[in-house]
Amino acid sequence: MILFGTGGIRGIMREGEFDDKTVAVASKGVANYMKMNNLKSVLIAYDTRNNSERFAKIAASVFAGEGLEAYLFQEPVPTPVLSYGVRKLKMDMGIVITASHNPPEYNGYKVYTSNGVQAIPEVTDILTDLVKKAWEEPITAVEKYNYVSKDVLDDYIKECAQLINAKLDGLKVVYSPLHGTGARFVPNLLRVLGAEVIEVTEQMEHNGNFPTAKTPNPEDDRALELLREYMEKYNVDLGMATDPDADRVGVVYKGIRLTGNQVGILLSDKLIRDYKASGRNSGMLIKTIVSTNMVVPMCQENNVQLFEVPTGFKFIGDLVEKRKDLDFILGFEESCGYLTGDMARDKDAVLACGLVAKVAKEYDLLERLDELYKKYGYYIEKLLNFEFGSVQKAYDIYEKLKKFESSDIVNVVDYSEGYNGVIPNETLRFEFITGTVFVRPSGTEPKMKAYVMVKAETMEKATEKVEKLAQRMKDIVKELDK
Repeated sequence: MILFGTGGIRGIMREGEFDDKTVAVASKGVANYMKMNNLKSVLIAYDTRNNSERFAKIAASVFAGEGLEAYLFQEPVPTPVLSYGVRKLKMDMGIVITASHNPPEYNGYKVYTSNGVQAIPEVTDILTDLVKKAWEEPITAVEKYNYVSKDVLDDYIKECAQLINAKLDGLKVVYSPLHGTGARFVPNLLRVLGAEVIEVTEQMEHNGNFPTAKTPNPEDDRALELLREYMEKYNVDLGMATDPDADRVGVVYKGIRLTGNQVGILLSDKLIRDYKASGRNSGMLIKTIVSTNMVVPMCQENNVQLFEVPTGFKFIGDLVEKRKDLDFILGFEESCGYLTGDMARDKDAVLACGLVAKVAKEYDLLERLDELYKKYGYYIEKLLNFEFGSVQKAYDIYEKLKKFESSDIVNVVDYSEGYNGVIPNETLRFEFITGTVFVRPSGTEPKMKAYVMVKAETMEKATEKVEKLAQRMKDIVKELDK
């Protein structure tokens, strides 16, 4: 039995793990939640993965069997389009069948509430109990669902273009959807804005095996090999690739892959300046705790309120909904997720592609980054992934870290009780003399992540510092893993 993790339910497509029964039981549990809360309508989307459409139809049939109104998109769509659709069509809940950027053998099931936000823990905790009970209950499925008009997809692109509000004439972009849902959306949006788009032809077709990409994760250089080849061949500076459900975007500029944090910095800079130019002064920017602190002085200087939330974009979406008194400028996370505006409440790579292109039309991205580093300091980050034999082992190491002491560690913050207004979550923050490291266990996989963050006066010093601190963290984990 798989339960709700950071990104909903996710697992390998095999009997007894993520299969037809898992989808049916999850849907029965969600349907029971809806009936308990007098909710009637649910919108269902799916990505380009193998079996996604079938799983979506199984889910729709179970909701219909429970007497609820089930609506289904007619084709694979990006996850942010599901969030947009829930809000636009005033649905009570949303479901998307996707495993985001995971390898081809995976699929998953995400749940959204009526505000378009992926269900937060206070909802998923209840859903988990209901899904557990649903394993013992009879399931009725009726193939009776409504298809959503394709006008919704056209409206989404139109509204994206209005929100970005840029003339990109003369800008050339190479784009790849990595065989995913971005294929229809990103090129259309960029062309509406006036850009010339060169598509990575081999990767435009929907294919759940992702045959031409070593990984469908645009944070990974191996996913961007064909994109880079096209950029060289056509002599184009800007290249972008989105993951299968088009909620993350990887950016390559003049041969250099920008990190999720660097893209976040560039977008923060641009959107804060645009916001200030509009004459308003009650703006907010939201980031996850493990994302770059370079935006701290940027926000202070411009009188923009900065909020931090736990890892998981749902916490960004949830906070935007809760702070309607403030103007939402940007939400971002280091793992290549970005959002602005009121269209959706989950990270949106289609919108982000348009925003990055808008910045690239105005600046050389590398030169602008360097200007910002010179002004605010060289904030550099590095992500470490630790893999263990089991989920339990990862937790054991995490528990040992809580008690770990060393002369080069100035302070340790345990976020499990909440800290500085941040919702309680499983994260530790180690403040070393040379920098900061955030550590969190996966919870659903035998993995642990460490986010290393440093600041220095030059790029050389920052790079040296981040490598040394990363090595120090590796040594600590190795010591505890004996």
